[in-house]
Amino acid sequence: MSRIRWGILSSARIARQKVIPAIQDSQRGTVAAIASRNPSLAQQVAESHQIPTICPTYDDLIQLDTIDAVYIPLPNHLHVEWACKAINAGKHVLCEKPLGLNEMDVQHLLNVSRQYPKQLVAEAFMYRHHPQWTRTREWVRTNYIGELRSIHVHFSYDNRDPDNIRNKLEFGGGALMDIGCYGISVARWLYGSEPKRVCAHTERHPQFRTDTSTTALLDFAQGGATVVCGTQIQRAEHVAIVGTKGKITLQTPFNIPPGEPAYLNLQQDQERTIHTLGPANQFSEQCDAFAAAVIDGEPLYTPIVDSLNNMRVIDACFQSAQTNTWITCEQLTDP
Repeated sequence: MSRIRWGILSSARIARQKVIPAIQDSQRGTVAAIASRNPSLAQQVAESHQIPTICPTYDDLIQLDTIDAVYIPLPNHLHVEWACKAINAGKHVLCEKPLGLNEMDVQHLLNVSRQYPKQLVAEAFMYRHHPQWTRTREWVRTNYIGELRSIHVHFSYDNRDPDNIRNKLEFGGGALMDIGCYGISVARWLYGSEPKRVCAHTERHPQFRTDTSTTALLDFAQGGATVVCGTQIQRAEHVAIVGTKGKITLQTPFNIPPGEPAYLNLQQDQERTIHTLGPANQFSEQCDAFAAAVIDGEPLYTPIVDSLNNMRVIDACFQSAQTNTWITCEQLTDP
């Protein structure tokens, strides 16, 4: 096997606008099938992207012998259900974030996946595959900015549509689940450890009941991180990483278009430089990295245990906001 044959479980916007084109442009992937609850949209997507097979149901797709892996961009409350079904059908799984609705949800997926050790499951945190983040993590790991002490992540957009799934609590909507999870992932990834404790404050919509704004403070052994996310304010994204001898600023950390270069602002003492990386398609890079794990045995960038730790911190943030107290986090390791 030299290329992964993908089945796409839904014609969600992220699939048709970002992931499907990225897979078709990747080095080691091709889209072989798509299933959707909207047959006309599935037909349109298939014709636009040269997808040979359209399945009438999700079950039909995961049973195909002509696909190796399934990409799941379904609403959050369906992630674990269909990931488990795909694993059981002998397929590898790349699932959109967050992987589940809570720690218990993701733990169930981990338990199921251990029954099928040949099938790989990963959470689609695409940002980790962009060269700007590869360089950033390299600088942090090599103490290029000294010892890491502080991370600040801001991610927000304005979505007031009551029918949008991101504004439905029962579907796993809300700011922290949709975009705050990125900030938590970034902090854990760069520190290379789990926070000792977290404290968070949320503002909830009176009708939606989802959090429209969450501010979280993560206390790590060697420093701290703040994560600010919102769904009813100006669209913005920004990451600042501060060490004892320098600072890295990412201007477009998560939603950088594939045709645009990334700019890293590096400050070391009084010297300031701008480093240009890319252009790169982080979704194509994600596809190729997943293929390398499946075909070549390379490690996954975001395995389920990492996702479980991330969800544990998210749960702790919600608990902190409800109780107005610090919540202790225990590190989870894969036995």
